[in-house]
Amino acid sequence: MNTEMKTTYKTTLWAWLLLAVLCCASPEAAARKARTFSRPAWVGSTTSTIRITKVEFTDTATIISFHERYKPGWWIQVSKDAWLLGDDNRKYKALRGEGIVLGEHFVTPPSGEGEFKVLFEPMPRKTRFFDFIEGNMRGAFNIYGVHEEGKAPQVPEERDPFVMTPELERQFFTADTACVRGRIEGYSRSQGYSTMLYDRCEPTTGERVPLVVDIREDGTFEFRFWAWYPVEGALSIEGKDFREWLNFYAVPGQTTEMVIQANGSVSCASAPSGPFGWKRSLEHGVSELCAYPYDEFSAVSDSLGFKDFTENAMRRMRERLRAVDYVAWRFGYTPWECHLAECQTRLAHGMAVFDYEMNQHFSIDWKMTQEEINKKMAPYRDPANYRFLREMPCNDVSVWVLRDLDIFLNRYEFSSVMRNPAVLVGSMEPDSVAKEDAAMMAVDTAILGADEPSLLGRLVVLRALSSDLGRHYSEAPSMYDSIYQNRLAYMNREVLRVQAERLLEQARRRNTLTYALPDTEGGNLLRRLTEKYRGKYVLIDFWGMFCGPCRSGIERSKPMREALRNHSDVDFLFISTEGEGPEENYRKYVDEHLSGEDVVQVSRDDFNRLMELFNFLGIPHYETLDRMGNVVRSGLRYASEEQFRLHLENLKQQLEH
Repeated sequence: MNTEMKTTYKTTLWAWLLLAVLCCASPEAAARKARTFSRPAWVGSTTSTIRITKVEFTDTATIISFHERYKPGWWIQVSKDAWLLGDDNRKYKALRGEGIVLGEHFVTPPSGEGEFKVLFEPMPRKTRFFDFIEGNMRGAFNIYGVHEEGKAPQVPEERDPFVMTPELERQFFTADTACVRGRIEGYSRSQGYSTMLYDRCEPTTGERVPLVVDIREDGTFEFRFWAWYPVEGALSIEGKDFREWLNFYAVPGQTTEMVIQANGSVSCASAPSGPFGWKRSLEHGVSELCAYPYDEFSAVSDSLGFKDFTENAMRRMRERLRAVDYVAWRFGYTPWECHLAECQTRLAHGMAVFDYEMNQHFSIDWKMTQEEINKKMAPYRDPANYRFLREMPCNDVSVWVLRDLDIFLNRYEFSSVMRNPAVLVGSMEPDSVAKEDAAMMAVDTAILGADEPSLLGRLVVLRALSSDLGRHYSEAPSMYDSIYQNRLAYMNREVLRVQAERLLEQARRRNTLTYALPDTEGGNLLRRLTEKYRGKYVLIDFWGMFCGPCRSGIERSKPMREALRNHSDVDFLFISTEGEGPEENYRKYVDEHLSGEDVVQVSRDDFNRLMELFNFLGIPHYETLDRMGNVVRSGLRYASEEQFRLHLENLKQQLEH
């Protein structure tokens, strides 16, 4: 090769090399080389509405592609405050959306499926896993442990478990006043509310006591209540166009300080300390992760029998427990916080099984013969089919903290297996309370393969005692004193005996036919509303347009009320809240079904005070005042005209003679 040809060859070679370098350095080439999770998977998620389909790590952004599946025409929203937590424990903020505007409604297309992307600050390309956190408000989209399929993050196995020692249990049951205070960011009275409602739930006895919490003009609030042990609570806020439930946690003798953001998320400014401190799980929305996926409940329950559904629920529970374990590791939960999250997960999935059983009971066609009913319900009355309870925290006092325990115990107490004691003891006298209790405890021990009733089984007896004393003690005090003594034998812990004794003393104090309205805001409000009825009995119906049973009761009672329209001894008063749907619909309903009746609408704040006054949390709810304006404990109820007149005469005989 001559010199000229060599020079030409070298020039051409360098030109090609330079072109290759320039091509590789172009933005398009860089984008092609961006690292991706092309088949993303995750450890756990609080939602089935959205799922991640792709993750791209570029120099300028981390791009997450989402697929949404929801009801056509309905909307979802992704918070502009969403963030990622990288495996380097750094937070990466959301930058913007593509196909979605963060913080605004994304309307589901007619197909029921949609696509969009969210861009975040760039994470390192070497990122192995991360968490997508929308927030800790109810319904937040949180997806934990996002990784490339087959490369799941490994949670360290050597972690300290929580153990409830005798000394810790003694501290756990230290009764005292708990205090909760906080502030609502951006609060204004123009938002339509000045109170919140605390549903004070005592799961061990089934008692639920509403407590009104006043909000000051600057958005701050504070309330106190007596607690026998640490409690998980919830505040209900209802304004002009929204309703929100806000979780909190309180420990006897300590103060919880919380900050409620405008988007409904809650942060703990100061959380209870000590061995039972609980802060992190409230701040990271883990309660949604613990829950059973009820959006799939109908489809799964329709396609599976009882045994298969139970196995499916327990499999899902174990998956959720692994996700909870990951979140506890990532966010540094204490052993106590991790233990509570695990207990919550177990209860939630156990409740799903009980809900399946309950639906089968409600689906009975009462035109069926008893033999057909027995055949249909046989699997649900067999203790052998309830062995999933062996995976529940049946002897762990820690679960007393959790609000879900109230529903779980209700489902257990009224399940087909508990309400069919003859499975174990043969035919039984229905009015023999002692025999029924013994039969239920025999079911409990058979299910768990134990020698004695579980702690949750004993709580079933305590809740039955609470219900019987609260509703019927005044009818036959001596009989219920005997029932109390029989049931006291099941109270094998001091804390159970203390609660039973409190219930009896409470029933004895209330052993009167009537009581005067208290001098409280709620009591004074009701006096003003009912002042014109003095000299008559008045049946008060607390109702709502959205409440099917309320409307059913009103419509069925219309002939009776019309027959009693000019009765000299009784009147009716209907109380609901303002702003329940379109005013036109409300007026139309009142004109059709409550024409001629006294109908009053009060603010949500005033309705909260009436709920607190009469200790109710659901509607319909009925109360009766006597001629002097006192509350009648066993008051009037809707019935046929003949039955109502008879009840009214009996009431007059009791109170006026």
